[in-house]
Amino acid sequence: MKKAVLLIAALVIFGSFAFGQATVGAWGRGLFTVLGGGGDNTDILAGDLVSWGGAPRIGMTISGTSDNVGFQADFNVDNNGVAAGDNQKIWVKPFDMLTIQIGQFFDDTLRGNAVFGAWNWLRYATNNGLVGNYPNSMDGEDSIFVRVWNTNANYLGSNFEIAVTPVEGAYIYAAMSQILSSRMSIEAVAALGQYGAGYTIEGIGQIRVQYVGEKSFTAITPSSGYINAAFKLTMIEGLTVDLGVFYPTEQDQKSYDIKAALYASYVMDALTIHVYADMISAKDTDLAFGGALGIDYSLEGGIGINADFRYDNDIKSGSNDGTVSGMIGVTKGFSNGLVGLGIEITTGNFAGGPTKTDASAMVFAVPIRLEYWF
Repeated sequence: MKKAVLLIAALVIFGSFAFGQATVGAWGRGLFTVLGGGGDNTDILAGDLVSWGGAPRIGMTISGTSDNVGFQADFNVDNNGVAAGDNQKIWVKPFDMLTIQIGQFFDDTLRGNAVFGAWNWLRYATNNGLVGNYPNSMDGEDSIFVRVWNTNANYLGSNFEIAVTPVEGAYIYAAMSQILSSRMSIEAVAALGQYGAGYTIEGIGQIRVQYVGEKSFTAITPSSGYINAAFKLTMIEGLTVDLGVFYPTEQDQKSYDIKAALYASYVMDALTIHVYADMISAKDTDLAFGGALGIDYSLEGGIGINADFRYDNDIKSGSNDGTVSGMIGVTKGFSNGLVGLGIEITTGNFAGGPTKTDASAMVFAVPIRLEYWF
């Protein structure tokens, strides 16, 4: 398998020189991390990780593009193994306003993220699954408007999508999932679909709305769904404010009645300020909420500073006293990557970190970060 991947990469690189249509890209990240704390657990541990836990990500993408047809295949060479990455797809544009995709893929055209600070280092794991799309993971990607395809119960990617751009600034899509290796009734396929649209209002911002059909963890049958709406304000120079709302269509099958999240960033020369807040109205509990503040600062010579502070209350975090987290990191950037050193603390847990013996105790991490992109 490894030889086959290398052969394909070599052919694509040659093809890019010959025809200018095929390319190889790459992205990867790894963290050598020292971790400790957790009450009477005095062991200091160390190991290789990636931001979301697990082995360092060594990834690459092979793609081919023409005016009307293209393909993309992602590969990850992690933990002494070769595996498919997020996208393995064929796309065709019969004419300018229509794109059709098939395979396994994600469409990030309208995605709304809240990514900063520890998200790009070693992530905190303070979420009990009440809010967000990844149980036991911090808020970040998809916190405002989820990508196509990304649901609480399914992270396999879409299998078929039709996307239309009828006028400038508009984007409309219908995507299906769970059909790559399954045969389902047309009713089940439709119920598990993701349907949405977005429109950019020139000089003001962008509005998006979608319906996301979900499945259960144990069966390929429709179980619930939710409506996700968002508005991104961009009319003030340097300021972006993105507000998203999630409303389940089957109230008795979800752990919340409604949830909302807001992400804002403000850029002033070398300084970027990030603000995040969310609230969740949950059944038979008090209000769940959390918030975060982050700062990025760029210095001369490719030096960057990242810092953040986060709080989730007891309902959202699942901890009796809530969770408090913070970090600061310094990076040195290069043309195709970076190296960095950080220190992080949390009263929750870290992705891929050890189990605490004292649930409310503070734990720490000291990550050395290596990252590349081509």
